[in-house]
Amino acid sequence: MVLLGDSGVGKSCIVLRFVRGQFDPTSKVTVGASFLSQTLALEDSTIVKFEIWDTAGQERYAALAPLYYRGAAAAVVVYDITSPESFKKAQYWVKV
Repeated sequence: MVLLGDSGVGKSCIVLRFVRGQFDPTSKVTVGASFLSQTLALEDSTIVKFEIWDTAGQERYAALAPLYYRGAAAAVVVYDITSPESFKKAQYWVKV
């Protein structure tokens, strides 16, 4: 899975909450991308392993995004609900 979206919209916070159960409102900007994984056991004993790429949202790293989402089973486009501009840019990330 890959998370895409502008810088500062909360991609890293979402991933850290899912993987570590933590929330850090002072988290630093992601440079390039970070990789985390999480394994879940479902009620029917199925094991699901998430391999998550948290990509940087800065414009200068946009060209790297395809390297992370190529072959991904899912992509999550993240935006800040208090920022109409980040919602507009979400369309850009869908097209990338």
